[in-house]
Amino acid sequence: MPITLSPTDPRLRVFAASDTGGAPLATQSYLDGPAADPAPLRAALGAQVDPAHVEVVELSDLAPMSLRDYLAQAHDVDPSELAADAARLDGLSGRVVLVLPRAVEGLAFLDPDATLTEMGAYRTARADHAARPLPRAAPEARVATPGAAADTGPSGRTIALAVGAALVLAVLLFALL
Repeated sequence: MPITLSPTDPRLRVFAASDTGGAPLATQSYLDGPAADPAPLRAALGAQVDPAHVEVVELSDLAPMSLRDYLAQAHDVDPSELAADAARLDGLSGRVVLVLPRAVEGLAFLDPDATLTEMGAYRTARADHAARPLPRAAPEARVATPGAAADTGPSGRTIALAVGAALVLAVLLFALL
């Protein structure tokens, strides 16, 4: 049964994978990278998904973490959204296929084969790129430069008068002695 997608579907889709119908899908994660041949995964999902954004996870590899904890912690799915499907998600065993929103960007549908059963679709946290006004900048500190200083000290004329007065006093003192 085809699953209709919106052009920018923001949901992570969880599929239970059964081994009936051939070889099981190879496990893949962000750490391992996508499988060398994406054809089996694309055939199972019935669409040209981006395999770099699909995980095939052996649930026993997550132990002792539950699938719900993994979805909440690794994929930022709100735990309250997973609560409605808790029994179904906790009852899974074997392999699951996690189709992230970026894997289906631009696709109109998924048409999973009989080896995949959709268990749920959950919204993931999205980055908020909304424009907001920036805070006002703090006034810049002004550093005085030597050429721009307001008080440059005594002028040359003042110094000359002070030196002249000192000489006159010296001559007077010398004359009195």
